[in-house]
Amino acid sequence: MSKNNILHALVFIQNWGDENVMMNFLKGNAHVISIFHVMGRYSYIIDSNFDDKAQLSDWINQIKALKISAGIPAVTSIQTQKVIEVFKQKTDFDLKDYRDLSDHFHFFMLIDNPHQDDKLIELLRKMRIVHSVLHTQGANSFIVEVITESYDSYKKLLGKTKTLKSIQHIETLEVISVRKYRSQVIDKGGRLTYPQTDIRELYTL
Repeated sequence: MSKNNILHALVFIQNWGDENVMMNFLKGNAHVISIFHVMGRYSYIIDSNFDDKAQLSDWINQIKALKISAGIPAVTSIQTQKVIEVFKQKTDFDLKDYRDLSDHFHFFMLIDNPHQDDKLIELLRKMRIVHSVLHTQGANSFIVEVITESYDSYKKLLGKTKTLKSIQHIETLEVISVRKYRSQVIDKGGRLTYPQTDIRELYTL
């Protein structure tokens, strides 16, 4: 389940030009728990949390206000999806694990499934290559994280998912890199830095 009264949101950002201004803001921002750089119609997926909708709105306005050279907005589009429930989640996993798995295929599946969620959830929970399953409110019904050594394994998962009659649409975003994970970042010296406090209540991915 999504934890306590925290508002958990996945934020999909499309940026423009030099990413440094935006990335410096995101990496140092306490609301931003994880940053995934992806290929597709979005540039980044952000796992974030807020106390309430007003705080989320203020944060979105801060993102929109970021500028690159010549006063051009750094972000061209931003979309938020509320995390309703977490059905599968990684344990004992950190940014170093992602770096060690950099030669694997790493995807996010955006699934539209308007009804009969139980069959889809059962399928995804059983699949070893599925590491995260989030039920969301917004453009998609479910956001699913997949990590696999073999692309064929992903194609088999995709094929099994498409056999469910309730599925309306599936979009795949491939992860290029993970810039921040569960508040862990790589410092300028190349060292992995960890948060000083227990943040297990704050992340969904």
